[in-house]
Parts: sequence; C-alpha cells; structure tokens
Amino acid sequence: MALKGHEQPRIFTPPLVELTPETSLGFAVIDFAEEVLGITLRPWQKWLFIHALELDMTTVPGSDTFDPDTPEERYYDYRFRQVCVLVARQNGKTIVLSVLGLWRLFFDGAAEMISTAQNLQVAEDTLADAFKLAKKDPELASYLPHRMERGKWVPYMRTANGSNRIELAAVPEDLEGVLDVAEAMPTWYVVANNGGGRSYSADLALLDELREHTKTDMWDAIEPTTSERPRNQIWTFSNAGTVRSVLLRRLRNIALKAIDSGDTSQERLFLAEWSAEPGRSIFDPEGWAEANPSLGYGVRTESDMLAKARAAVDPEDDEATPDSFRTEYLCQWVVTLEPGKISEELWATLESPADINPLETEIFVGVDVSVEARASHIAVAWKRPDGHWHIELVASRTGYAWVPEWLNARRGLWFSGEVGLQVRGAPSAVLAPLFTEAGIEVAEWQGTNMSGSIAAFVSALRGGEVHHSGRDEATPDTETRLEAAAIAARDRKTGDVFIWDRDKSAGDSAPFIAANIAWWMGHRTDETPTSAYSADEWDEETDLEADDDSGLLLI
Repeated sequence: MALKGHEQPRIFTPPLVELTPETSLGFAVIDFAEEVLGITLRPWQKWLFIHALELDMTTVPGSDTFDPDTPEERYYDYRFRQVCVLVARQNGKTIVLSVLGLWRLFFDGAAEMISTAQNLQVAEDTLADAFKLAKKDPELASYLPHRMERGKWVPYMRTANGSNRIELAAVPEDLEGVLDVAEAMPTWYVVANNGGGRSYSADLALLDELREHTKTDMWDAIEPTTSERPRNQIWTFSNAGTVRSVLLRRLRNIALKAIDSGDTSQERLFLAEWSAEPGRSIFDPEGWAEANPSLGYGVRTESDMLAKARAAVDPEDDEATPDSFRTEYLCQWVVTLEPGKISEELWATLESPADINPLETEIFVGVDVSVEARASHIAVAWKRPDGHWHIELVASRTGYAWVPEWLNARRGLWFSGEVGLQVRGAPSAVLAPLFTEAGIEVAEWQGTNMSGSIAAFVSALRGGEVHHSGRDEATPDTETRLEAAAIAARDRKTGDVFIWDRDKSAGDSAPFIAANIAWWMGHRTDETPTSAYSADEWDEETDLEADDDSGLLLI
C-alpha cells in the first residue's frame, strides 16, 4: 500500500468547538474551490481551511454565546487573527494561498489584501496563479477588468509600474458594503518585503517564506495594517527554519507556549505544523509522511523521498548535507543551512562517556569568551586510556570577571595553574590581564599555533580520535551547550588556512573554541606564536550577574 501523508499536523492549536459548516467558514472555502474553481483539494488542505477559519462564536448571530453588542461589521468574525503554517516544501501551499485569496476577494468581502515573500517573485507568481484560476471561471471573470487583445475582450491583471495586483472592475453581488468612502475597488496587492505594506489597510495579509525573515521589519510593517480591519487575518507559510529565522521562531514559540499550557481559549494565533518528530532519521518513511501531507496524493512518491534522502548524504558531494533535507522535506529545525566543519551526525558518533580520577589525570584547560563578552566558557581536555582524547565543557556563565577565581578555586585539585587563551584579536583578550593578576599562567593561542591546531582538531574529530560525554540521559532530546556550539561553529579563510569565525557562526561557538584550545594545550609545542589576527582593541566591560555553573564534570 502506498505511503500517504498525514492529513492532520503533528502540532496544532485545538478548536474550541466541534467544527461544522456553522462553526467554521473553511467548509465554504472548500465548496468554493471545488464548485467554482474546479479544484479537488487534498485532505490536509481541507483540514487547514476548516481549522484556521474557525469562527469566533460570540460574533455569530443565533449561537448560544453570541454577544448582542457585536458590531454588524464583525459578524461571523474569525477566532484567529494570525495563522502560522509550517509544512515541507512542494506540498501544495500555493493552491492554499490562491484559493484563500480568491475566496476572500470574491465571496467574503475583503476590500484590500496584500501578499509578500522574502523573494518578491514568489509572491508575484502566486498572484499570477490565482489570477489564472479566476479568469477561467466565467462568473469570477465578469468582475475583472477587461481589455482588447487580438480582437477579443479578455480579463487582465494590473502590473503597471511594477505594482502587481488583482483589482476588480465591479463589486461582486451582495458585497457592496466593502467599498470605502473613496469607493476603491476590492484589490489584492503584492507589496515589497522591505516595509512596503505600511500604507495599506488589509483585511488579509499573506506572508510566504517566513523562515527567510532574519528581522521583524516586515511583520512590524504589516501587522498594524490589519489591526483596525474587522474580520482581519494574517496567514504565514514556511518550512522549518534555523536560529536566524527570528520571526518564524517567535510566532511558533508563542503558539507552542499556549498549546503546552493546555488552555488556548483566549489564543488568537493558530499554529499548524506538519513536521517529522524530532530524532527521526532522514530515511524514516514515517517522518516523510508526517512532514509531507501531499505524499501519495500527487506526483511525489515514497521512492522520490528515498532518492532525495540519499542525495543529502552523498559522500561524493562535498556540499551534501542532511540539514537541507531536514528543513525542506522533514520540516525539522536546524542550527543553520550553511554546512559547518562539524555535523550533527559526526558529533553523535563521538559520544563516549569516560570516568576519570582528576587527581591522577593531567587536565588541560582552554577558555574562550563569546561575542561582545556576553559569556565566558571553560573547557577541559585529557588523554584517555585508549589513547584518544576527551573534551568537556565544565563551566559557562555570563560575563568574564568570574573566570580567574573559579579556576583558582580548583587549583591543586585538577587545575594546574595554566590556561590556553587567545589574547589578541578576540573577545577573550579581556581576560589576559585578569589571569596575570590572579597568578594564572597563559599559553597564547595565536598565529600558527591557532591555525594549525584548528585544522588538526577538526581532523581528529572527523577521524574519531576525540570524544565527549554526550547528552544528559534525563533529557536525551536536548542538546548540550558544547554540542550546540560545535554544530554552530563556522570558519573563514585567512591565507591558505581557516580559523573560527565567532561573528558568522550560527550560534555561540565560544564553548567549542574553548574545547579546541584545551585540546591544543595537550598537543602544543614551544614555538613562538605570531598573530593571525590584527590586534583589535576590546574595552573591558563591567561584569554581569553570573549564572549557575553549567559544567558537566570536575566541579
């Protein structure tokens, strides 16, 4: 039996009432798609319309909870003001956008609608697809503007001055009330993603590719445009994002918090997420079905998914990475789509807990400081009985002034009194004078010591010669700070070598850099170092309130 995608998303905001044609306008949209546009919607698309267009029953005349003070223009208002849809790519999202937009424009009395995407061409293509659907139906086409082409009057979409829009030439029957005082015709616009929606007052806003929004500028421009419109909604669409997808993460986290609380009665943000359960392999068919609700209903088959998964780990392709497959086809969140030196899969293979007696084992210490000196991290390394090396993060706190005292408190136990540190061209430079004052000897991680040890460290990790203790057994789905830093770390070329780039890393790479330094301390030579960086100046900042130790051992 062919594998079918799941109709119901894995995560969603539950309805407050039984969803019927009396409690959700989604049924009307389905009828419109099938009877007017001639489109047979897939099960997941029907499910989405029915749940996202649930009515606020206090605005429905005749309902048990109807509020008699409801203004007439708010009759049959929607329960949700914002709709956030996460689904893997190529599952029929464009059809949802087109059908919803046309229904609101021709049947639901929307006076003004706007669409946008990070890539404006995507929004323009969706509008063009919607226009093609509208002009095929004689009734809908009768409300569109016409012009003479090759001796025939044909419907057309306005594109003058780069402003793509479907602007009606006449108001659909029974919707005369949508006209404003200037009697502007109902219109569906495409607007620029740089705040171009500020001048509108939209009944419906459609935001595509939300994962690409690394700032909230577009949301901040569009959200207020809908706030004063009766029966307004904002629909957003995306597959899973990365740590840089700030807008998508914010909306998703708000919705998840409400869902997890068990009380969504006052919730105005609807989340529907078709995604593979965390931890699933990219080769797990059940994960494909969870994230791809159109699987088995269109041209995409189980064999297609297997081929894509294999291509994502092709050993002959240096650019191949399972992360892209996870975001695009499993709708799973990753740190970044830019391939780093250390992958999740590699890191998992290096897990090998090891118990030691710190009084009988030589412990090497590396310290690094996060960008803008937000936090400091202490890592250790030691040689295991099997000849391999072990790295661990033993402390992480905000600020940096706490580090010398923390280390000296362990002097004579396992701390030898010497640390490895990048003393120039990095945030960690602020610690050098503090270590001197505290009587801690500093081994300078600079120049060829730095660049050579980075390449050797990465090689040792890839060769399975360096290990870590892995995740906490009590929280196996939660990555450790060191794991997150290792996967987030990004590099940049300097001459013929590469060095770690804290600014361009997908997260805080400092814990991993500290581990690199600790490993180097166990391998270093007595060569005189030269700087690989220019001597950037760093101002010492006031120490911040220290967090609890986040160390895993030796504390």
